[in-house]
Amino acid sequence: MEQLFRKQQKDFSSVWSHTNILYQKWAEYMGISYAAFMTLYGLDVRGSMTQKNICDFCGFTKQTVNGVVHDFVKQGYVSLETGRRDRREKLVVFTEKGKAYAKKLLAPLYQTEQYVFSTIGDEKISQMIDTIDAFNTLLEKRLEEAK
Repeated sequence: MEQLFRKQQKDFSSVWSHTNILYQKWAEYMGISYAAFMTLYGLDVRGSMTQKNICDFCGFTKQTVNGVVHDFVKQGYVSLETGRRDRREKLVVFTEKGKAYAKKLLAPLYQTEQYVFSTIGDEKISQMIDTIDAFNTLLEKRLEEAK
């Protein structure tokens, strides 16, 4: 039993790590940092978010996200807007220039992701998403209990 777990643990961590490395390499190829790339990706996929939401989405520190957002504001890619529900919140929102920049970097990746998803097939992709979601839910619960 322990031997099977250790093999599954090794295989899972290898696959998870390889996926992250592929996205890191794409960011490098596109000439931006992984943190900047994932911030663009998150804003494009999820829409406007607070810096805390970006931290949660990407797993980066507040300092890292703040630095990326600050650079993007300076470059005119995003603006900070007051939140609708909580006026203390600042939403990171794409500008038109930012939308064009994100599209330039993300469109080739999205085409590749779409090809991969369609090649694997809807059923297996749905199973993968459900399985990873179940893993994350159980892991989060057990980690909270372990605190």
